[in-house]
Amino acid sequence: MAKRLGSHVVLATVVVLVAAALSAPVASASLLGLNNDCGATAQPFAQFGDARYYTFGQNGGLESGASGWSLGGAQVTCGNEPFFSHAKTDRYSLSLPSGSSATTPRMCMGTTATFLRFFMKRDTAAGSLRVQVVLRNLLGSVVGVLDWTSVSGSTSWQPGPQILNLDSLLGLLGVSSVQLKFTAQGGAYHVDDVWVDPWSSRD
Repeated sequence: MAKRLGSHVVLATVVVLVAAALSAPVASASLLGLNNDCGATAQPFAQFGDARYYTFGQNGGLESGASGWSLGGAQVTCGNEPFFSHAKTDRYSLSLPSGSSATTPRMCMGTTATFLRFFMKRDTAAGSLRVQVVLRNLLGSVVGVLDWTSVSGSTSWQPGPQILNLDSLLGLLGVSSVQLKFTAQGGAYHVDDVWVDPWSSRD
């Protein structure tokens, strides 16, 4: 079961991020993400009750190997999530042994509310998958890292939790791209097909 951080912790993180933003240059419309072309949309989680329209993250299914990803002990392996949310021809996923980590390529985002979601599977009897959100500005500098959730998941493939809804904070900070960092703790995991809804399409 996902374990969300307390509101006081998130608030403290927000204060730190805002302080960092004050030292950055004034954000242009592009820096705020207003000109991002996020690509075609789909409803990959509709059968699970999530009607949002998502765009596929850059190499979100690892079909181009580890291109764009930063891997720390994780590796690309054969075997796709069984729902083939991106394409029936997809053949790969990400394997995270216990203690390993992986960070996605940068993904498009909007300024009011951005949601990210992925598929996951636990390969061991116990464990948790730590999910952090990495926020970057247009220059590629890290504005902040949010320790967002830890989830144990299931030993069968299923959608991971919806990640990130910072509303207007993103525009305030001038964040123009977002990444997810996965860390396997006390067990092994597989992750596949990372999607992003940059405009909070169901709201």
